[in-house]
Amino acid sequence: MSVVRDEAVEAFLLALPKVENHLHLDGALSPLTVQRLAERVDGSPLKGLSLDEIKRRVVVSKPREALAEVLAAFDAFYPLLKSAPAVELAAYEAAREAQRQGIMYHELRFAPVLQETENFSAREVLKAVLRGAEHGRKDFGVDFGLIICLLRPFSVISREKNELMCALAIDFAGRGVVGLDVADVGAGDEALSSYSKWLGAGRAAGLGLTAHAGEAPRGRELEDALELGVNRIGHGVQFRNRPELVAEAKRQGVTIEANLTSNVLTGAVKSYKDHPVRAWFDADVKVSLSTDDPGVFGIDLVHEYRLLWKELAFAPRELVKVARAGVDSLSCRRRARRRCSRSSTGARRAPWRRSSYSASSSGAGKASSSLSVGSGGGASPGTIKVAVLMP
Repeated sequence: MSVVRDEAVEAFLLALPKVENHLHLDGALSPLTVQRLAERVDGSPLKGLSLDEIKRRVVVSKPREALAEVLAAFDAFYPLLKSAPAVELAAYEAAREAQRQGIMYHELRFAPVLQETENFSAREVLKAVLRGAEHGRKDFGVDFGLIICLLRPFSVISREKNELMCALAIDFAGRGVVGLDVADVGAGDEALSSYSKWLGAGRAAGLGLTAHAGEAPRGRELEDALELGVNRIGHGVQFRNRPELVAEAKRQGVTIEANLTSNVLTGAVKSYKDHPVRAWFDADVKVSLSTDDPGVFGIDLVHEYRLLWKELAFAPRELVKVARAGVDSLSCRRRARRRCSRSSTGARRAPWRRSSYSASSSGAGKASSSLSVGSGGGASPGTIKVAVLMP
């Protein structure tokens, strides 16, 4: 079997049409955007700092002992996200960054009560994010859906605040909001089952359901998520110790939102090679790929696909299958999912059966039947044509 040249696969990774379904709006802030926001806020400790100094404060580049240590990095920039222009800019810049990576659709998740102030209500937060995302869609061609995060534990975010966010999500269902999530904002042992009423209301309103579960060992989290009937599970690392739950997730058709770098840097796994995503994929469990908090971790989605390829031996054909699972798992309406499938292939009649991409490179070769690399087919000199054939 011929070896696929690195530059050919790199071109393929960038050109591969992608979606992202586990992306926190706050965690997506790049250091450059943080710097821009800091200049607008009087009294910000980040104001006037160089970009390198801001990176040292807000980017987590080395593994931490626990998730709580990573969440502390958010404290440096969160005061900057307390106004409509700030959250509009965050959503807009997320679209700009998505376009750069070849992402055609992303689902931005956030908890509007975390940005609200006495003069900036959670409803206004949501409307500001919608404006920024819509502006980004028009300027960069990146479609979007919003996921509202309910938050654990109640000792940090009250039941009343969670009730408010659920009501907002339902009110804006079909008007930009596509899903409900349950995420963590502090230490505590609030059971996922405590959120069943709100998740049920979201489902009845047509919202997709996802939940952060199994990122760290924590009681019946995975069992609760499956019993609640969520469509997707974020992280799910602890599935590796529960083969019976993996089988149940497969039976239910649940998609696991894999976040490789996030799981290494938060200490959820020891290394990339230790990540269970390869085992999930080989067991035919639905797996999508996301970045979680790309600004905080200094990564992008191309980087995560590169890790699948280099660290976990995913073949290009398998990377396409992961990308397809991302589309299939989206919480947006079926019509929007079909648009993503058509955009990713250019083939209306047989979505995902064949995808072709071209990128400049020098040299040509030929690999397995899953991936062909060559200068034929009418390609201009110095061009590599990558074609992925799905079974």
